[in-house]
This record gives sequence, structure tokens and C-alpha cells, in this order.
Amino acid sequence: MKYQLFLYHLPFIRPIDFNGQVLTERSGLIIESQDRQGCLHYAEIAPLPGFSHESLTEVLDQTTRVLNNKLQDKNQLYPSLQFALDCLANKQSQPKTEFSVDTIPLLQGDNQPLLLQYQKLNQPPKIKLKVGRQKVVQDIELFNQLCLLNPQLLIRCDANQTWNKQQAAQFFKGINKLQLDYIEEPTANHNDNLQLADLYNIGIALDETLQNSEFNYQVHRCIKALVLKPMLIGSRARLDTFINIAKKEKLQVSISSSFESVIGLLQLKKLACSYAGECQLSLGIDTLKYFQQGLLTDKNNINHDINKLECLWTNH
Repeated sequence: MKYQLFLYHLPFIRPIDFNGQVLTERSGLIIESQDRQGCLHYAEIAPLPGFSHESLTEVLDQTTRVLNNKLQDKNQLYPSLQFALDCLANKQSQPKTEFSVDTIPLLQGDNQPLLLQYQKLNQPPKIKLKVGRQKVVQDIELFNQLCLLNPQLLIRCDANQTWNKQQAAQFFKGINKLQLDYIEEPTANHNDNLQLADLYNIGIALDETLQNSEFNYQVHRCIKALVLKPMLIGSRARLDTFINIAKKEKLQVSISSSFESVIGLLQLKKLACSYAGECQLSLGIDTLKYFQQGLLTDKNNINHDINKLECLWTNH
């Protein structure tokens, strides 16, 4: 097998705050493999600053050691690398049936532009809304204004664990809870989130919690969904475990991006198709719109774009 390793930098249209780290561009690695028939396959390695425990420098070092056959123990692999290797290992496996998986639009930013953006999308029935990046009263106002625009709208909120318990309570008291589909991780404390969900009778989704390799799922009536970010969770085996839990407990599953390039998003689509039919599934991959148009933003230009990237390592 022939391999090459490439580095990319994709500029954002405007800076984005990732858990306190403001980025003007997204950086990552692309592994290209060429099989004996000459077919090219790609996988992306892109730890997300502010959320991944490994840095790009660390995973680059580990990736080159793996490609040089100097690291054999898979238990030592960083999640972003593990997922990429599993994608390459499963490159030939395609779902037997084509499934249609819903893609949920992502909305984030200032209130008025965001409301206009929702209207330009022809007011879809479900959206994912980033909260916790402004004052709670502003988030409440935004949520309720969206509900007024579409009384049938269901909103999936994502707070990224930014609130304390009092702020989360303030939000739940102020919004039209009937239009809250669920909220991802309102605080950084899992038990607090469960208590808040019980108190205000809302559905919550687990996201960052699932990225903790030591976390063991416990059934709770208010847990409504699992948000799986493969770039942060890692191995296909662990993803399979969560899919099985969702199937057993009748939970929703959102397979969600970590602001990858188009290659990473294609990986997620393929993963979702392999799980479709097993549980109630949706895709959270509406992130290319935040990048400037250019390299690795169009699935039809991948081979052309790869040739413009810096090659860091090759065995041929």
C-alpha cells in the first residue's frame, strides 16, 4: 500500500470561537492511500482546538510513526487518528441499501443576521442553534423570536457546557420549552444537567460527555439524544457501542462534524449510511458554509485540491 500525508489550512469567512480559542482557519491532515489497483482513498485527521485533547503537532508525530510501522498499539492512538485509520480500513464497505439521512441546518452568530438566515433557508422544521456565546437574555430572545417565525419549529440547542447551573435555569425558564427538541450539555457537570432536565422537564443530548473514554452510559428519562463527533470520540468500535445504546433505548443520534474539510464530511456521510435504519439518525454537517470557498470545500475537486497541498510524508 502506498501512502502520502498532506497538511491543509482552510480559512474561515470570519473568526470562530471554539470553546475560548478563536480561530481564523482550520488546520488538519489528509492521508492518501493507493491500493494495488491504483485507486486512491482519503481520510482526514483534524483535532479540534478547544475540544480535542491532542494537538495537530502531536497527532502529526503519531501519524508518521504509524505510517512508518513504529507504533503498533492501537490503544495509544489519538481519537482523530484512530477514526481516520478506521475509515481507511472500512473504505470498501458500502451500505447495501441507500438511505436518506436528514441534515440539520446549523445557525450561529448575532441575533438579527441569524433570524434573516433562518428565513432565507425557507424556515426549515428543525435547526441546531448555538447558545451560550452571548448573554442568556439574548439567547432567550433569539430562541423565542425563532419560535414566533415558525410555531412548528423544533430547535436543538448546543451550549457546549458554557453555562453554570443558574444560567441554564434562567434559559429554561425563559424559553418556549414546547419548541425545544433537546439541548446539548448546558453545563459541564453531567449530574447538574440531569437535575436541570428533571426540574424543567426538557430533553438533553450528550455530546462532550461521550468524548470521555471512561464515561459509561446510565439510562435517564430525560436523555433524548446522543451527539457523536467521530473526530473527537475516535474508534469505530466505540461509535458502534453508542449506536447500540441508542437502538436499545430508542434515542435520537446526530452524527456531527468538528468543522472538517469536505473529505471529513464525506467520511461522516458514509458512516451515517452504515448506521441508517438502526436508530433515528440525522447529520450535523452544515459547516462548509463557514469556510472561504477554495481548497477542500467541493467534493468534485478533491483530487485536484490534494495536489496543491503540502506533502509532509510519503513512502513512494
